[in-house]
Amino acid sequence: MATSATDYHGQTSYDRHKLDGHFPDWANKPNLCKKYPNLKTVPLHHEGIPDEKLSQVIGKKEMAKNSGSVSLKQLCQIFSLAYPLTVKSHYPGGEFLHRSVPSAGGLFPCELYATLENVPDLDDGLYHYSVDQHSLVQLRGGKFLGYDVMTSHSEASGKESRPLMSFFITAIFFRSAWKYRDRSYRYHLLDTGHLLENLLLPLKALGLRFEIHYDFDDSKANHFLGLDSQKEVCLAMVRVLGNQTSPKASAENIEDLPETCQNASQVSPKEIQYPELWKIHSATSLVRPSPDPPQDMISQTGRVPDSWEKIPQPEKWPREMSYAQSVLTRRSLRNFADQTLSESHFKALLAMLCAGDRHDAFQENSVCMGFIAGNVENIEPGSYWVDRAESSVGLIRAGNWISSMTHICLDQDWLARAAVHFFFAVNLEALEQTWGPRGYRYAMLTAGRLGQRLYLGATAMGLGCCGIGAFYDQEASALSDLNPESRMLYLLGAGQVKKQF
Repeated sequence: MATSATDYHGQTSYDRHKLDGHFPDWANKPNLCKKYPNLKTVPLHHEGIPDEKLSQVIGKKEMAKNSGSVSLKQLCQIFSLAYPLTVKSHYPGGEFLHRSVPSAGGLFPCELYATLENVPDLDDGLYHYSVDQHSLVQLRGGKFLGYDVMTSHSEASGKESRPLMSFFITAIFFRSAWKYRDRSYRYHLLDTGHLLENLLLPLKALGLRFEIHYDFDDSKANHFLGLDSQKEVCLAMVRVLGNQTSPKASAENIEDLPETCQNASQVSPKEIQYPELWKIHSATSLVRPSPDPPQDMISQTGRVPDSWEKIPQPEKWPREMSYAQSVLTRRSLRNFADQTLSESHFKALLAMLCAGDRHDAFQENSVCMGFIAGNVENIEPGSYWVDRAESSVGLIRAGNWISSMTHICLDQDWLARAAVHFFFAVNLEALEQTWGPRGYRYAMLTAGRLGQRLYLGATAMGLGCCGIGAFYDQEASALSDLNPESRMLYLLGAGQVKKQF
């Protein structure tokens, strides 16, 4: 039984000599679009955002003042760029709907909900976003933004500001578990991080002030959303702040939604329950009072570089798509060409990854970022740590380790042609000592968010990017010079590609 993140991560690790065969039940493949029959649906228009470069949106500073209102057009813009369908691929027997965020195995466990008030031409209430129909399905009618699903230990900033709207991101367990079984909770969190970053970018682009919340009362949030919490759970929350204040209200008196709403969390007729998923989710449900975060997670995770080198912003940014175009054309491209990644491209990717965010400065200390340089202009081949706060890199071990890491990542040959591998790692014991098991959510969500930045940054500059969540865990840790308590969480390859979409 996984009673801690350390236990869970160890129990779901891949071992080259113990990996058992598993073949998904194709007759029982989960539905990838959640449906609520016979509920009011509000179609949304597809709305773009004025041309801004992705680098400008990522680097935007927080608005000094809260917003007074949100228009229906702005709401349409948010949903049009947060979680849109991008491309339809047809295959014998059906079609596949690509989205603006990556997902392990293309299984898209995440769903998006919003509590809305005072939006012109839209009734107040709780809504589910129907991604395949680009519409909102009303689950509750009335004003709910004053209801409090936070814990007594949740972040204190801005709690007196009444939100203009609140967003909730959930994950449906069986979608990813259908293929990845007990290991799938890792992908639930990474995929939630992808979607969370994609949601924050249109809020930044529109100049809306917001708060990210990883700490909330799980049971209250799940009840409010009307979920079957054995099948679907809330993993992240975002509140767009208004310029008025109001006292908190309790969420305990909110009525149950009809059973048909809870039934919508079931996405396959014969769902298999994986007890380890529920056990690790339950273990991470407790929110600790805010401790002091570790001052230097890198020193607790692996070898410390002898020296650090500041990486300046590129003097001239490479040719870059608009932010909206980057989102709508993002694909997981892995047809890498055996070409050198230019210094300007590499610096631009690092600049996007290191862009500051006061919204989660506390939790972002939960994970370390590094890279393996193989074929990058003016960068010595080797394994490096990245100090995001200082925009600096430090060499851990010299040598071209791209092929070795490819072998560790289940010998997926395309990864060997990537110019650089970015990776995220953490000391699991230090993580739990600081935040308890919930810290595992912080680390995986942050890794997913930064992974999405890398995907979009690569897309904006005409590069390829593809993430890997499947690797032989202990071998990956050894190659990255991590200490025994530390593990790699996520890896993404990036570089020039042979064909651009």
